[in-house]
Amino acid sequence: MPISVTEICKADNQKGGAVDPDFVGSYNAARAAGITNIDAYMFACTGTQPTGVACKSPSTQLSEFQAVIQSNGMVLGHLWFDVEPASGACNAWNLGASQNLALAQQWTALLRQSSYKWGIYGNGNQWTTMFASRSTNIGSDLPLWAVQDDDTPGVSTVTTFMGGWTTAYAKQYDLDTTACGGSVDLDSFTA
Repeated sequence: MPISVTEICKADNQKGGAVDPDFVGSYNAARAAGITNIDAYMFACTGTQPTGVACKSPSTQLSEFQAVIQSNGMVLGHLWFDVEPASGACNAWNLGASQNLALAQQWTALLRQSSYKWGIYGNGNQWTTMFASRSTNIGSDLPLWAVQDDDTPGVSTVTTFMGGWTTAYAKQYDLDTTACGGSVDLDSFTA
């Protein structure tokens, strides 16, 4: 069960790349509720910020995120690197196809060097808004958590591949539904 996000690009004056202050509390609440199979994902600062706040370097963002995990004794399955465009305060992946590719390759090189199990969270239908083509490969050797909003559970039902992936480890199949009084997404994961 993936929880939380490292919100790195905020509308306030924080430096681009700060770990979500609710991350540790969300993790602890999940553990207190008896949930033991927990993943986390990172929505990194990757674009130009309208606030003028520059993103921290990828290595700094990654080391700060992993330091929070380590210093709080978090036991996590996979860590997921979120690759999707965003507007507003984040303006993620808005550097143009060639600069986005170079930055994504820099990130995936760092993820491979990490002692944690990393994968990529992405949406094939958004790939060409960030990269030169749907086939642009930023790290298909890493597991894929594919977004395919078709209301059909099951990792084997993913058909919207991109970037060299031909299989998925996880699938987000329902975006923004309601459960337990809140807004949630529904996902399937490989057992």
